[in-house]
Amino acid sequence: MMPVAPKACADEHNLPGPILAAAGIVAIALALTAVGYGSLTWSGLCALASVLCLRFGIGLMVLEHRRAKAEKWGESASQSGI
Repeated sequence: MMPVAPKACADEHNLPGPILAAAGIVAIALALTAVGYGSLTWSGLCALASVLCLRFGIGLMVLEHRRAKAEKWGESASQSGI
């Protein structure tokens, strides 16, 4: 028996959020590496990129969670006959 992916994994609306959040984590690592090598310009650019990626990635994940939650409540209300 093969495992079945949840409905959230099949939905492609939620892909940009986790991808941006992962890019933000990678940018943090790059910023720390640049600081270690003494390049303040690159570390500043990487820090800015990490802040932007994390902010928008987490924001998109929150919006997607709210959309999925509203969709779930809408489905349960329509199924109960309200």
